Amino acid sequence: MKVAVNMKRLAQLLGLMLAAAVLSSGVAAQDGFHNPALETSEEFKQTFRHASELARRDPDAAIDEFKKAAKLRGDKCPECFQSIAQIYFRFGEYKGAAAAFRQAAELKPANEADLYNWLGVSLFQLKEKKSYEEAVVALKRAIESSNGKLVKAYYNLGCALIKAGKEKEGVAALKTYIEGEPSTAEAEGARRMIANPSLVGEQFARAFNVKSSAGEELSLEKFKGRVVLLDFWAAWCGPCRVEMPEVKKIWKKYGGDQFVIVGVNLDSNRAAFEAYMKQEGLAWPQYYDGLGWGNKIARLYGVSGIPHTILIDREGIIRGVGLRGGGLSSKIGELLKKVEKTDPVRAN
Repeated sequence: MKVAVNMKRLAQLLGLMLAAAVLSSGVAAQDGFHNPALETSEEFKQTFRHASELARRDPDAAIDEFKKAAKLRGDKCPECFQSIAQIYFRFGEYKGAAAAFRQAAELKPANEADLYNWLGVSLFQLKEKKSYEEAVVALKRAIESSNGKLVKAYYNLGCALIKAGKEKEGVAALKTYIEGEPSTAEAEGARRMIANPSLVGEQFARAFNVKSSAGEELSLEKFKGRVVLLDFWAAWCGPCRVEMPEVKKIWKKYGGDQFVIVGVNLDSNRAAFEAYMKQEGLAWPQYYDGLGWGNKIARLYGVSGIPHTILIDREGIIRGVGLRGGGLSSKIGELLKKVEKTDPVRAN
């Protein structure tokens, strides 16, 4: 399947990565990354540079160019294989990503531990019993290669071990991760998985605690036990204005004790934000910090385009990313029915 057209898988991957919940990639893949384009071979430099330029607009062509660059170095170019793997991973092609990360790691570059960590993550995403077992091997190699310093690999190892049916060992690995990074969002996720291993593989929402535009507290802790919709928008955004009537319908239909919308506004002009709110009569809480694309919650969830939504269930698990209109409304209704079934007294 062509990487360039696999947009549905990309959307699913983005949802996963924005939540940072299933696995942690650890140190960024670029750590220890040597740029071959700075080398002296002119043909190699041009090929690698061209591949890098293609990576965003034509992934398939970029992969071909990186392979060509690798051939120019006798297939001894870990940076080329790493770049190929990153493209595959970005588009949810985890089998291809795993193969390329493995090729890069086996060349033993300076960032060998990071590459084995990414290999483990890629294998985990294949969601097969055999791939979980292979992920365990790769992640143990990452920890060994880093002399235990790549702490986030313990988080990933814990998840892989539990999925591979080795719950006791998995819990121990998660505890090791918590000891090393006790205050991260992933540490909270690890604690939840230790308490309930069946949660491994879920996308945990990232916690925030901010003030609404009206000065009220906005936090996932405050809304615990309710279905939460994060709606990212801006007054200057035409598609957001088109979508807003649908959001208003959702609020009118579901708003109440079991469901809340938190609007996350990406305007940098408060007057424009407030004028639009008044014009549309938006009744649900809004978060505005005037930072535009630098908005705190938008950055927390890696939002790069609007309108955008993230739907979170009453347990703090992400159940939908980028849903709109009827699809979004149906999903909210589905989650609220689950609330009624599990907690009928609270629902009435």
